Amino acid sequence: MLRTAWIVFRNEFRLLARDRAALFMLVLAPLVIITVAGLSLGNIYGAQPGAEPYSIVVVNDDHGWLAHALVDALGRDPLVTVVSVANLIDARAIVGGRARAPLCILIPAGTTGAFEAGRDVHLRLYIDPVKRLEAGAIELNLDRLCREVTTRAHDLAQARMTEQSSHLRDQLAQASNQMKDATAELGQMRRQIESDRATAQAEMTARISQAIEQIRAATVAQIDLSLAQTETAVEGDLAARHDALIAVSRYLGQLQASQRGFETWLAKLKSAAGSHASQIPAPPQWPAQPGQAVLAELSKPLDFPAPRIDAAVPIALPNIAIGLPSLPRLPDFGAMPDLGHIVSRTSALPGTIGWNEHSITGGEANVNTFDQYVPGFGITFLLVDMLWGVGVGLMDERDWGTLARLRVSGAPASGMMLGKLMSRFLIGLGQMILLFGAGWVLFGISLGHNSWALIFPAAAISFAAAAFSLVIACVANTRDAVLPIGAMAALAMSAIGGCWWPLDFEPYWMRALALAMPTTWTMGAFNNLMIRGLGPSSAAWPTGVTFAIGVVFLALGILSSSRIYDYSGQ
Repeated sequence: MLRTAWIVFRNEFRLLARDRAALFMLVLAPLVIITVAGLSLGNIYGAQPGAEPYSIVVVNDDHGWLAHALVDALGRDPLVTVVSVANLIDARAIVGGRARAPLCILIPAGTTGAFEAGRDVHLRLYIDPVKRLEAGAIELNLDRLCREVTTRAHDLAQARMTEQSSHLRDQLAQASNQMKDATAELGQMRRQIESDRATAQAEMTARISQAIEQIRAATVAQIDLSLAQTETAVEGDLAARHDALIAVSRYLGQLQASQRGFETWLAKLKSAAGSHASQIPAPPQWPAQPGQAVLAELSKPLDFPAPRIDAAVPIALPNIAIGLPSLPRLPDFGAMPDLGHIVSRTSALPGTIGWNEHSITGGEANVNTFDQYVPGFGITFLLVDMLWGVGVGLMDERDWGTLARLRVSGAPASGMMLGKLMSRFLIGLGQMILLFGAGWVLFGISLGHNSWALIFPAAAISFAAAAFSLVIACVANTRDAVLPIGAMAALAMSAIGGCWWPLDFEPYWMRALALAMPTTWTMGAFNNLMIRGLGPSSAAWPTGVTFAIGVVFLALGILSSSRIYDYSGQ
């Protein structure tokens, strides 16, 4: 039994040495996948083999010392390149169009002032949701940087407060001594002011009494003068009225004489009356009456002018000049310490620095991890399934003689290949639709704002995967070689093309190599539609490039298919 076991043991090693496909899958394929994964994920574990720095876009709207300190600290990190732009529009163009530019930091205006005033300030982080892992790594460094800046600012503020507190105590002691001296001097000033006030009040009372006496004497003199003038006016008025009375008296005497003559005339008239009426003499003339002016003068009331003070003779007011005592000079207390300024500067510690996340594309900043893994691993298994359906299927049909019978019938190789690829294309497209539906139902993945647009990149990668499987079948040339070569190529294409992790994790040369792979462009289209939430136009160019790469694969496969077709007749 031991001999049999030993023979079988040695035979397995001989068979393994002759089986190139097994050796390939045993050694080379794992090395290729490990190399790709190690180079891609090395920066997560701190290795960063040959990786260029990340680009952090900064929009500085504050321009204060805190903003400059943050930007300078970011720039000192050898793994980060700071790109300063003027506005968020320019930042969005850089983050969306440049590799290894996962986020933009916007420092709002007034950040420095709010931080100094003791308020918490928040930066605004605009991240690309597709580059969430890269952004998370940078956020860890940013969090550490913010804590260091906050701690340093608090330490400086605390040291400054301690120094200012000591200085404040010295100034308070100085102010206390000055206040004691001021209190003593102010008490002396109060006593001096009370004495001067009493002296000024007595002098003012005497001067006012003297001025009132002078004003009274001048007023009496003016009244006496006014009374004399009034007496003279009354005497003149009475004289004018006396002449009028004399004229009236004369008139009355003449009137009495006329009365007597009239009585005599009347007697004669009576004696001569009768038929001798024409002999009656003329009546006597009445005396002239006094004029209207004389009568008006007699009827005018007496107008005695009231006594008044003649304005032409002003009363000379005495000049009251009271000498007020001079105010005592205020004491010089010296320069008082500016205590308010010191208190205001030490009233608050600086605040803290944090940030708020926003999506730079306008969608959600936090994404479902299945939004990356469902399309990524769906593409991986699509490539593997295409190897079974196209590559292994062609080898089996060759070994079964199906291709020989087609050759005898005169069927062209290109038609046979196109028919097989078309059927497998539809099967692959159905597989992708099924995976997306299951991901939406089971894992809640986002299908974007235009879920119907996902059909185009899915169709493109199905076509490219079918054409790629045809190329592998032509290269491998045997059934046992299709799966090792194809699986390694499919896994490497998936890893390098960003199906398993973000493309920005990879070094520059690997990202450049990824541009020739359909997986890269298909994942870009899916990310734009599902994670970034962009419109269908964002997937048009990646989908077109994927179709173009599939056309290249198809041309190479058809040109090389003669090897399989001709080999079937051997």
